Amino acid sequence: MVLSVVLTVVRALVPQQSTAATLITGGSAVLTCIAIVIGLVLNRPPSRLPFLLVLGATLSGLIGNLILAYHLSQGVVPYPSSSDIFWLLNYPLLAIGLMMLIRGLSWRQDRAGILDTLIVTVGLGLGIWLLFLQDLVQFDGIPAATRLVTVAYPLADLMILAAFIRFFTSAARRTAIFWQLTASLLTLGVAHIAWVWQNIHGIYNDSASPVFVLSGLLIGGAVLHPSMATFGGGSVAHTGEVTRTRVLLIGSGCLLSPVLLIVDGVLSDGKADWLAASICCVAVFGLVIGRMVELIRTVQDQATQLEAMAYLDALTGIPNRRAWDMELQRRLAGARRQGRTLLVGLIDLDHFKWYNDEHGHPKGDELLRGAALAWRGQLRTEDLIARYGGEEFGLILTCRLSDVDGVMERLRRVTPDGQAFSAGLAQWTGVETAEQLVARADAALYSAKRAGRDRTAVSADPHLADVSFSGVTSSSQ
Repeated sequence: MVLSVVLTVVRALVPQQSTAATLITGGSAVLTCIAIVIGLVLNRPPSRLPFLLVLGATLSGLIGNLILAYHLSQGVVPYPSSSDIFWLLNYPLLAIGLMMLIRGLSWRQDRAGILDTLIVTVGLGLGIWLLFLQDLVQFDGIPAATRLVTVAYPLADLMILAAFIRFFTSAARRTAIFWQLTASLLTLGVAHIAWVWQNIHGIYNDSASPVFVLSGLLIGGAVLHPSMATFGGGSVAHTGEVTRTRVLLIGSGCLLSPVLLIVDGVLSDGKADWLAASICCVAVFGLVIGRMVELIRTVQDQATQLEAMAYLDALTGIPNRRAWDMELQRRLAGARRQGRTLLVGLIDLDHFKWYNDEHGHPKGDELLRGAALAWRGQLRTEDLIARYGGEEFGLILTCRLSDVDGVMERLRRVTPDGQAFSAGLAQWTGVETAEQLVARADAALYSAKRAGRDRTAVSADPHLADVSFSGVTSSSQ
């Protein structure tokens, strides 16, 4: 950083278009290239391609400067020349390289960030049009090659400013390399706009060159910092969060077009370019609508996720007690309408407290998760298992008592770590409430425990003498 400041100050003090000025400008680019190579070797970033693109951008600018120095030595500087090709190539290489570092070009990962950048860029584009492009396009006395190159420079400015906005508003970690790269983009964009404005207005000097030197050296300092070793690695968590910075940017982008239209009208005695301003306003309006749709979709997705979380047990991933209560009410109502039967069961892992104390809570949690997943895999799609509370699980089965022995035997076989469970079952009578049905299953569960555990107790219809399924039975015997 100190070297960057020193070289920038020296470049500003030496005479313009002198040999010393050329050496400092070219030497700073060489130093930046060397710094990038050293940074790649020492810091070993997780992704090398973005930094190689930045290196290519720096080399491209250096080649352009060398070609310019040659023309100066000959006393004739043609325009356009081959140096313009390398200078213009510098900007897309730099922008793409930095965007790759922050996953800034991925529409699927961060639609909100791209829309925000486009909103501001469209407004800035109107400013670029009014300041530079409008007269160039309408003026007839310019050769085609000259017109094309001259138009390309303001568009390159717009690209760099868009890259700065996208980079600054990204979710990348705010480390030293981030801030130096952000400062480099900003200084490059501002310096280049000043340089283009000077050339369009016939001011042919290199007073902006010190800022170009600073921009390149900032990149060199960034890649030498140890934070390069982790920058750009892994996935960037794009959240689309509406921060104050984003609100300010979106608001500025929305206001730029009408404000520039007013300014243009005042400066041109009411002869404003209303067509260009109208097109930009329509584009910004469409982007804002897209941003609103994206924000609404994000809110809806988050609401859906929260609703799902409210009905799932955090430990086991199966439905929780709240989901069980609601589903039991719904299924009882359906069974009542269609005249179907319904079976409710409560399962309790035997001696779970001892298991927890003996093996530790992590192993206890693992047993609960494993049991829940294993049991769910043995049930049909229309059956439900939920975590009722603690080590208790609830079952809702669409079968008769005569078929339940096979179901319980399958559950016992897949219970993890050689553990056993006690269960209480109750078949719906067709008239009782959900609370009464669960109470009978709970009473049957405690009957199974009192009878020695590792068995299933069935509560028969209290209105019928169904002796074959009443009392305590054990599917493990």
